[in-house]
Amino acid sequence: MNFIKKLVATLVLVASVAVIPLPAMAATSNGVRGERVVRMALSYLGRPYVFGANGPRAFDCSSFTRHVMARAVGIRLPRTSRSQSTVGRRIARTALQPGDLVFFENTWRRGVSHVGIAMGNGRMVHAFPRRGVTIDRLSHSYLASRYYSSRTVLR
Repeated sequence: MNFIKKLVATLVLVASVAVIPLPAMAATSNGVRGERVVRMALSYLGRPYVFGANGPRAFDCSSFTRHVMARAVGIRLPRTSRSQSTVGRRIARTALQPGDLVFFENTWRRGVSHVGIAMGNGRMVHAFPRRGVTIDRLSHSYLASRYYSSRTVLR
């Protein structure tokens, strides 16, 4: 019964994502590369979160971003969110484009400890404990209160 509930929840999530419009990517600085990153990330929706996992069957937040960037655009990121937060170029939160990385601090430890991939329109896709790979709004109170920085590796 629990398996059926999880299956139904995953199918509902995937179906809802199919109708969520992606932002117009052609006009963004990240262009086709950002679109490719977001589409690859969305293909893993519903995969479970397992701390220390390396994918593709299960992910933690940094293995998710690392795997997606490598598969989508051939960019090799370091393994941890803290290490990833030093790669690329720092950008303002207001300058986020699809495919950019968004970092958070003080989630499960002090300092940078979580990362996700910006989708545009104030949303991101990330691997999160108890929810797996999922979509959240950057304005979500938990995330907004822990926002640390944004970086791009695509431009």
